[in-house]
Amino acid sequence: MSIGTDKGRWWADKEFGSEIWKLRLTGKITPTTVGTFRQMVLDSVQWLIDDGLASGIECEAEQQGRNTIAYRVTVKRPDNNTIEIEESWNGI
Repeated sequence: MSIGTDKGRWWADKEFGSEIWKLRLTGKITPTTVGTFRQMVLDSVQWLIDDGLASGIECEAEQQGRNTIAYRVTVKRPDNNTIEIEESWNGI
């Protein structure tokens, strides 16, 4: 939910969500866009670490085709278990 919700749009917390929507304004996906996307994903889930729900988070992202970024988020929990989320973003 943190990644897919536009930051500032959730009624309960204006700081919740991501700024990935801003990438649509660039008009195309480039290697720079992919790096920015990755950082925006990490920023949107930082609260999991801040609240003690995760001890670490990693994100891998790569361009697939003209308009898609595939990404994987790995969340390491405090008990050393991990959760992986794989998705793609078709934003441009």
